[in-house]
Amino acid sequence: MLGLDKGEIKLVSHADEWGVLFEEEQALLETLIGEHIVAVQHIGSTAITGISAKPLLDVLVGVRSLEDVRRFDKRKLKGAGYYHLGRIEIDGKVVFAKFSNVEELTKTHVLHVVEYGGDWWHKHTFFRDYLNEHPDVARTYEVLKSELAVAYPDNESAYTDGKKHFVDEVLRLGEMRPFIIKKGALFVRKLEDADKYSLAKWLSDPEVLRYYEGRDNPFDVEKVEEEYFAEDDVTRCLIEFEGKPIGYVQFYEVDAEERVLYEYGDSEELIYGMDQFIGESAYVNKGIGTKLIELVIDYLLEEKGADCIVMDPQAENERAIRCYEKCGFAKVKLLPRNEWHEGEYRDCWLIEYRRK
Repeated sequence: MLGLDKGEIKLVSHADEWGVLFEEEQALLETLIGEHIVAVQHIGSTAITGISAKPLLDVLVGVRSLEDVRRFDKRKLKGAGYYHLGRIEIDGKVVFAKFSNVEELTKTHVLHVVEYGGDWWHKHTFFRDYLNEHPDVARTYEVLKSELAVAYPDNESAYTDGKKHFVDEVLRLGEMRPFIIKKGALFVRKLEDADKYSLAKWLSDPEVLRYYEGRDNPFDVEKVEEEYFAEDDVTRCLIEFEGKPIGYVQFYEVDAEERVLYEYGDSEELIYGMDQFIGESAYVNKGIGTKLIELVIDYLLEEKGADCIVMDPQAENERAIRCYEKCGFAKVKLLPRNEWHEGEYRDCWLIEYRRK
């Protein structure tokens, strides 16, 4: 059951129902302010698997601009129990709380309204995701909170101040991550060791393998380590959207053998190749793949000095080819029997993007 009285500090054991309660609240918010929001995420300790938390749901609401908060229907929000906490002044954030008992100031939910894809958005989602990916760190955080709750059972400010150093240290890890591309909610960074589990999950999904690696060639963690963490000239990256790992992209300078194959042998141009996939099915057909291709193109042209970028998708992968053409790639020539895939040679299209 959710609810904390004003100033009260109380931790309860993790409850699976918190995720369900968030989904219900997300649906409610869509009816109340849906036309003004971009995305809604579950954050805070109730969104971290397995650790105790205050019985209070923290909800992150992303808007295009904080000016949009002025357009929220405050009467609808108040009717649902939400009140704007005007005395809480945090740069880049507007806070609302939902009360089950206004006289006792018993809070059940807190809305953190921030600019979608901005600093607060990334801080909240990174902290949640990092602790979910590192259970040992999450346990350390739980122990710290438990000690603070005993020391300050009715002092919310002291409890929050006591967590600050830990939270800042985790967020510092996020700032240190080697992001290659940061644009709105879409991030691209070099692979880290922990990413092998996401890759193994995606590369055992038949829908991903249909055009990438092959459905007769699923990967486990060991195989991912052997083939995706090799020391070579390929830059291998993870794609994050809203702080969540959703796919993979790699790029590399085209070598002499491929130059001959693609008939670029005599060219002095700097040519890069790239390959990618979206691994999380919920993010397919959302326009994210198109945005990713555009951003990687810009990166390779501006940061790597590429004159030309090439790919060789299978000819029957028409949906992907349409996406690439939308981003400015053009078909150059058909490559018959170019790729061994699922027990047979497949035709591929050589497509290229040229510096304009």
